[in-house]
Amino acid sequence: MKLKKTLAGISAAVLAASMTACGGTSSDGTSAPANETVPEVTTTSATEWTGDDIEVEALEEEDVMDVDISGKKLKWMGIYDLNPTNDSPERSPELALFEDTYGAKIEYVPTTSDKRFDDLATAILGGTSPDIFVYEWRTFPYDISKGQFQPIDSLVDWEDPKWADVKDTADSFIWKGEHYIAPLGYSFNDTQVLMYNKTIVEDEGFDDPYELYLEGKWDWSHFVEMMKKYVEDHPGEEVYGIGGWWANAFVYTAGDTMVTYDGTAFHNNLRSEKIEKAQGVLQDIFRSGLIKRGWIGPESAFLDDSILFYGMGTWAYNAAALSRPDDVIQIVPFPKADGSDENFVSNKVYSYMWVKGSENGDCVKAWLDCNRTVNFDEKYVEATKQKFLANSPGWTDEMYDLVMEFYDDEKFTQAYDYGYGLSTLMADDVMSQLYEGIANELFEDWVVAREEYYGIVDEEINVYSE
Repeated sequence: MKLKKTLAGISAAVLAASMTACGGTSSDGTSAPANETVPEVTTTSATEWTGDDIEVEALEEEDVMDVDISGKKLKWMGIYDLNPTNDSPERSPELALFEDTYGAKIEYVPTTSDKRFDDLATAILGGTSPDIFVYEWRTFPYDISKGQFQPIDSLVDWEDPKWADVKDTADSFIWKGEHYIAPLGYSFNDTQVLMYNKTIVEDEGFDDPYELYLEGKWDWSHFVEMMKKYVEDHPGEEVYGIGGWWANAFVYTAGDTMVTYDGTAFHNNLRSEKIEKAQGVLQDIFRSGLIKRGWIGPESAFLDDSILFYGMGTWAYNAAALSRPDDVIQIVPFPKADGSDENFVSNKVYSYMWVKGSENGDCVKAWLDCNRTVNFDEKYVEATKQKFLANSPGWTDEMYDLVMEFYDDEKFTQAYDYGYGLSTLMADDVMSQLYEGIANELFEDWVVAREEYYGIVDEEINVYSE
């Protein structure tokens, strides 16, 4: 599945200062968010907006949609506010367009990470549906099949260049002949990256992983050999090759996913040879004692040089970089498979779902268009970048632009796993076991583990073939 290179990967969620923590650990204490990165809400009290430091121009007249929503409100249910807050006083570019171009507002209906799905279902059943709810892994097909959302084909003009550019991605989420997901961009905070301290790499005499990446040589073998050498060169010390949340992102680099979808049916792909090879490398990594266990927060990841690589979502980079202000904390993609010419990543598509029961279609239509515009039109892409950098002192232009490359389909191929969306069991348990079980030492042999889970995955898929 590919998104065009013009699809920027940042959204209002990135600009919300409350979105700075990754949710969940596995049973053995290692970092393993089961479903996805669900940020914890800190202070999100509404604040009076007093102006933007970085201005965003309203849409030109020829780009304004033919909707009359002045004075109307778009009801948003989520775990963070899309309006300015005490944590994030600057308006996002999409909110600025929505308010200044169309004269509409966002009405925030707060929920929590633990209760968000229950609160949504209660609102729908009670006739008080919000208009929009964020797309999550389990949305497709589970929540859509339960009738939680409405198709969006009546709201989106797929022939408009900004939407035509992502039509292929939208088509990969077709459900019973209709589109439910309007790809707006990628969820920047959920993008998984490898980080390392360039000073340590230089002092150890290693080839720089980022330079290897630029040369097309950053692969599994270099990655594992570098970690083994780091540990071997520090005998008797508490030194490891890697820590954080990373095993699932590593398996994606094989180029295959556990569950695939051809537009009409889901398929069990656990017996993929590519996945088996990636899991074999993971077995070598954990058997070689290269993994540091337990939760590792970004503010402490590089303080004692106990790990060479730190894997986590980009939400963690700011704190990691600020923890070593005199060094460069470098970002690099996860290594590609040995002998492969392609770099695979799994980036979460960012979108808003149109909730069942909402009769506010024009507001939803304009909101989706504003979001897509700021991820398509270069002047708004640049404004989004500048707003982000202004609020993220640990980031540099170089590191930001590097992450944005992960969304360029000329450099990376997306590896999306539909297994997360089959059921709550798959989202909350099975998928994390499959991707991270070897690295977390929950089982020692991939072939044995996959056969144990193969029938379970078949049962979950069969629900959708009945």
